[in-house]
Amino acid sequence: MRRVLMPSVAVGLALWAVAEAAPLGGVALVFALATTAPIAFGRQAPLPVLLVIVAALLVRAATTQEVPATVAPFPSILVMAFCVALFGGGWLVAIAGWVAAVGGMAGAILLQYYTAPPDSASSTIMVFFVTAAWASGLLVARREEQAAERARSAVAEERLRIARELHDVVAHSLSIIAVNVGAAQEVPPERARAHLDAIADTARAALAEMRQVLHALRADDDPALGPQPTLDELPDLLDQARAGGLPVTLEEEGVRRALPAGLELTAYRIVQEALTNVRRHAGPAATRVRVAYGERLDLEVVNAPGHGLIGMRERARLYGGALHAAPSPDGGFAVRVSLDPRSPEEPR
Repeated sequence: MRRVLMPSVAVGLALWAVAEAAPLGGVALVFALATTAPIAFGRQAPLPVLLVIVAALLVRAATTQEVPATVAPFPSILVMAFCVALFGGGWLVAIAGWVAAVGGMAGAILLQYYTAPPDSASSTIMVFFVTAAWASGLLVARREEQAAERARSAVAEERLRIARELHDVVAHSLSIIAVNVGAAQEVPPERARAHLDAIADTARAALAEMRQVLHALRADDDPALGPQPTLDELPDLLDQARAGGLPVTLEEEGVRRALPAGLELTAYRIVQEALTNVRRHAGPAATRVRVAYGERLDLEVVNAPGHGLIGMRERARLYGGALHAAPSPDGGFAVRVSLDPRSPEEPR
């Protein structure tokens, strides 16, 4: 939108200026175009464009003997005073732009371009409007800076959320390990092997996930330290949940097909967070995980309590998804997510 904004403004002002200058002759037409066409580059080079317009105005004012029946290039100077303040990139450029705009208008008035003899009231009004346009640009620039700061804060909050996710990963794995250690202590040695295997598998998976989550906290774009989990690892995730005492079943519908890696990671994490919430808030409640492959990827985790939903909503939003969480008819809780594989966004 912004790419075509300044050219559009330039075209509009040019049509206006040409319409006013047409009865005044060829020189007036050239002047009209010289003080409007450069505005098309007002975003890329606001101060040079303003200086070109002011220079054209002063040359025109110095070479004409009559007061023209036109307000040009006053609208152009207003627009460029705004643009210098907004796009100039600093206070020095902004102040230089204000000086150039006000100085150009003052010079034209002294040369009796707009009024003859110079009218102090008209001069004051013109300077006021130029200053108002310039101050408006500064205000918009300040608001954009604040928006960028809010965006940076959102990134910091997201990193903090990922850090909390790291805590969840550790808590999820340690709870399973603790359950299996306790079970291994209560059974004969020959039956403890299964619990020890579960402990080893859970510890290895926890280490891998910790490396992945910690990588997301890094500021650079180095390659990931290991493969990200996909929906193919869902059975292993559910096995870990069962080993921790959570009765959970998996239902798959449709034909499994290749999906973007980021979407698979998002889906995996949503299921993982939902299962963690079950274990935290519902204990060993029977839970059902449903994965439906179609035009969209639909996920359903029934009996997951309604905590930690913000993180899941953030993940779903990355793929144009919608997350719905509500009590289920049997008194539990259901989390349902629909993801769009065609979405171009990738989670970090």
